[in-house]
Amino acid sequence: MKNKTLLAYILCLLALPLTAGENVLPQPQTQQGFVYFSADEADADPTAKKVHLKGNVTLVQQTKEGEIRTAKGEDITLDQINTTITSVGPMTLQGMGATLSADNVSVNYKTKDFHAENIQTQYPPLRVISAKEISVQDGTERLKGAVLTCCDNPDPHYTISLGNLKVSPEKKIFGTNAVFKLDGFPVMWLPVFWRSLDSQKPWTTYVDFTQSGNTGFGVLTSTRFKEVLGFRPKVNLDYYTKSGIGMGLELMAVETEKLRGSGEAYFIDDRADSDEEYTIDGRPFQLQDTKRWGLRGGYWWEMYDSSDHFNNDKGALYQFQTQFRMVSDPYFNDSFFRGNPYIFTPDQETNFSLSRQSRRSTLRLSYTQMDIFDWQRGEFIAKERNMPQLDYTLLPFKDPLVGLTHRMEVNFNNTSLLEEEWKKQGSARWTTEKSIRLAKGLTFLPSVFYDQHVSLDDDDYNDNTAWVGRVGTDLNLQTETPIGTLDFGYQYTKRFSTGTLRTDYDSLDQGEERNRLYLENYYRPTFNTYVRLTTGFSLVNHDGQKGSWDHLKHRVEPILLEAGYNSPNGKINLFAQNLYDLIEKNQAFIAQTNFIIKGQHLGIGITNYDTIESSDYALYKNFSDAYTFTTNFGLRLPDATWSLDLGTDFQIQSGDFDSFNKLVRFTKRFHDAITELTIRDRNDNLSFAFRISVLCGKDGRKTQQETTQDNYWYPWRGQNDLRDL
Repeated sequence: MKNKTLLAYILCLLALPLTAGENVLPQPQTQQGFVYFSADEADADPTAKKVHLKGNVTLVQQTKEGEIRTAKGEDITLDQINTTITSVGPMTLQGMGATLSADNVSVNYKTKDFHAENIQTQYPPLRVISAKEISVQDGTERLKGAVLTCCDNPDPHYTISLGNLKVSPEKKIFGTNAVFKLDGFPVMWLPVFWRSLDSQKPWTTYVDFTQSGNTGFGVLTSTRFKEVLGFRPKVNLDYYTKSGIGMGLELMAVETEKLRGSGEAYFIDDRADSDEEYTIDGRPFQLQDTKRWGLRGGYWWEMYDSSDHFNNDKGALYQFQTQFRMVSDPYFNDSFFRGNPYIFTPDQETNFSLSRQSRRSTLRLSYTQMDIFDWQRGEFIAKERNMPQLDYTLLPFKDPLVGLTHRMEVNFNNTSLLEEEWKKQGSARWTTEKSIRLAKGLTFLPSVFYDQHVSLDDDDYNDNTAWVGRVGTDLNLQTETPIGTLDFGYQYTKRFSTGTLRTDYDSLDQGEERNRLYLENYYRPTFNTYVRLTTGFSLVNHDGQKGSWDHLKHRVEPILLEAGYNSPNGKINLFAQNLYDLIEKNQAFIAQTNFIIKGQHLGIGITNYDTIESSDYALYKNFSDAYTFTTNFGLRLPDATWSLDLGTDFQIQSGDFDSFNKLVRFTKRFHDAITELTIRDRNDNLSFAFRISVLCGKDGRKTQQETTQDNYWYPWRGQNDLRDL
């Protein structure tokens, strides 16, 4: 039985000053802190200022800062002079940001140092299931033989066993010799283990493991930081046993109405065997430099809007936009960003633009560069560069006299083609049109235009200036039919001789740049289904055209047929497009289908393209008998905690079968952890990757659902891809 008289006596004893004097019970002053306790039995020594408690012991301390600490046990000794509490046998402590259960505990409640054996404690969101020994000094805790988890199940699905663990409560933990176990089975070993315990932690680090025949075994780290100036930075630091150390930076905009986009840069001084050759279309290709890099992404930024979203006719909207896709060599994406669907990257693109848009006009200043890979030189060269390019558009307006609609486009650019000299040129076009409703479902839209082009760097003229004018018309008749909206029209463009208003009869095409009939039919029977058909018929009749009236099929332009379907429940997606020429036969075919059948995912893609024109810089030659297939299958069983994804990409040509990409990915989902094993054979390069995502309780599961885009984003990889797979 608890003795209230004895408890009051012990409280008086604890309140005594450390110097000798009469034992007087002072008035309680809780703002200075206090200690009280209860027990079945208690022995007190006033001289030594010690109390020995036995049976159902409970001690409670409130510090000067108002923090409450509680200790419970069966055999506890309180030493006021040394400010220590010692326990023989089991004891439970609560406070200091954690809960601890242990044997043979020794605590200094003044310095907060303590020592214990066979402990169980918590450092939210982590908990220590067991540890052989713990010691605390100067606020830093050290554990030996600790087993951790942050699974909130009583019987955790996963644990981490560490030889030594250093803990700074509510700040971080750091351990060595870590073994990760799933359901008691060891699956991964780490020499070191680190995790922040700060709920407002400034960064989080993710670790992936890969193995590739080209780069070797890789440890890939991604450190994601908190928002900085509207961006979520991520720093990538990787190590490959063959290629060495790679580093990168990602900046993803925190999407708002005024800013969106993401970008990534990566660099590595590739130390892999420089004599290794890649094979492209059966021809060897060797890297020219060990310094390899990639840059890709795009941003859109609404800089300023004084138009109130164009509600104010005197204001304007100012925007900045950029898109970039550059690599040091065609195989960079495949080696270090294999989430990119292309093994070989034959071109590059970079553009920046600044625009001003109002209700009346649009002004745009831009820089654009298109690069292609030169097979002979083994490097990218600039196919076309425009720096700067200025575009002005006067938006359509009606004149009050005859009700015609007018618009104007003005363009100036400084252009270089295939790294030749820069040439300055400009153009202006004025278009007048009028929409005439002939009957219900029948509209006639005639238009005429005059286009003036000027080249300021033409060496064929004394003053280096060449003026070329063009006139033309477009007569469009649109009608509604049972099979959709039909557009039938006529287009004509005539070019004048340089510096004159006379038709350019001296040229091969006799100044007739375009003279054709065209037809386009768009049929949409339901909101999720459409069919589109387009073609044309050439009317030109001069020696510069190979077509003749004796063979009308030469005049028929390629026929494009396209169809698409998306089921309302999202389980079926179909798309197909075919381009057919009466002379050259089938030119291109592409089809992509995705199905979800009883929870199982199936995707099939087919492409066929026949190269008509070849370039000196072209690397690939395509033939009409070559068909490329992409396939994927996702196995999802009802109520299963695992999934399996399979895929293969291959080409069939003249009876030959060539598989250039094979993938197997196994995913296992636990209560609050996800494991993923990926095996890929791509471009004769076998690679492996293993990942464990620990979600740490319900808060971690919620974060995983809300911030998936922070871990995997579009420019380099798919949503469910590992960072480098």
